Amino acid sequence: MSVSASPAAALSCLPWGPADAYLQAAKSDSVYNIIAGELRFDESLLPRSHADNPNDMPPLTRIPAQLSGKVLDGEYFSSRVNVQAVLEVECLGPWCGGMAPGADQVFFAEQRGQELVIRAGACGGFVFADTSEVRRQVLECHRGGACEPAMPR
Repeated sequence: MSVSASPAAALSCLPWGPADAYLQAAKSDSVYNIIAGELRFDESLLPRSHADNPNDMPPLTRIPAQLSGKVLDGEYFSSRVNVQAVLEVECLGPWCGGMAPGADQVFFAEQRGQELVIRAGACGGFVFADTSEVRRQVLECHRGGACEPAMPR
């Protein structure tokens, strides 16, 4: 009997969660704002794979956006913000990050000069559904409590 295997055509990502994003942002030289709210942008600008060559995707797509919500200020999400931002969508071959505009989410927004950048990576990123568990993890990390990554690194 003969068995053959072809190369796997899937993207393999490590587990990633809000604590991972918090820890990475905390050790970064960049400044991050953690905002619970919504991002508005033109969904038609998101990268889409082509049937003739799904691997022919731009590695990074920048989309203008409007971010509104409450920023983590001190110990709570309290200060209201409504600011322009840029959504950066990463693609690795045919696999791209993305999100639906207007959904309630928690964003780790990187401050780059005058620009506020939200990254949507192919293997997760700095955006999470705004659930009580996500907020609990972010606040626990922010207050100096247990900040456990999704998978020990």
